[in-house]
Amino acid sequence: MDTKTARDIVVAAFDKKNYCYYHTSEHKPKSFIDGMAWAGVCCGAALKVKDKELADFCAGFLANLLLVGKDARNYAQSQPDSDWIPSTTMPGFWYLKKAQSFAGPAGLQFAIDNGAKLETPFKDVKKTAKWMCAGGWLFGLSVKFLSSLRQHINSMFTAYLILGKKPSSTMLWMCEENPYFSYVAGKKCAVAYPPTRRFANGQEKTSKKVVQFQKAEPSAWVFRRDPFNEYCDAGSGQLMPYDYTPIAQVVGDYLQKTL
Repeated sequence: MDTKTARDIVVAAFDKKNYCYYHTSEHKPKSFIDGMAWAGVCCGAALKVKDKELADFCAGFLANLLLVGKDARNYAQSQPDSDWIPSTTMPGFWYLKKAQSFAGPAGLQFAIDNGAKLETPFKDVKKTAKWMCAGGWLFGLSVKFLSSLRQHINSMFTAYLILGKKPSSTMLWMCEENPYFSYVAGKKCAVAYPPTRRFANGQEKTSKKVVQFQKAEPSAWVFRRDPFNEYCDAGSGQLMPYDYTPIAQVVGDYLQKTL
């Protein structure tokens, strides 16, 4: 899909009254825990290209997420399930509580660094990023052979992003078929994005080479994929009943536009 279509879908994924963000086309509150990370990076990207409307929606979501309760990962005006607790700071709202890891505070920091009028409670996020990037050279070599490390690839590139530094030379192979990582490395990258809807019984198979981005498993943030995994139908051909909100494509397209 083109950038404008993806952007309009993302804008429509925000509740216009309370800024709740819905990561699927069902527009229902779910136990989605990565909103701070993805909305934060999207807010910063939107500010870079002067898309004020989208930036304001992202910032509104982030502001409420910080206000609704300590360690909030998502919030809503109803209780989706028993894991959600009532807010005392935003009466009438419920939130999902879980301590943030690195990606959420880093996304929030990227938004702030690009002009979002928000305050972060995560004072050590750039210090953590510096420690992570200090091991970038070894990480880039190791992740090729240790699949368990691949879940951290997105966090490593986001650490370089908020420091404004280029990734280690040993990490550059991960920029192949990835517009977000390529932006961090200062490289142009134009690829087709995966579909926004998964197969109900989809499977992944491992390749010895970096798989085309278009063949990655659809998700709420496709940049976080294992670069050696190819997603395919398991045989039924049945699709899930919803699409993922294409926030990743908007981020990738907007950031690439600034290069």
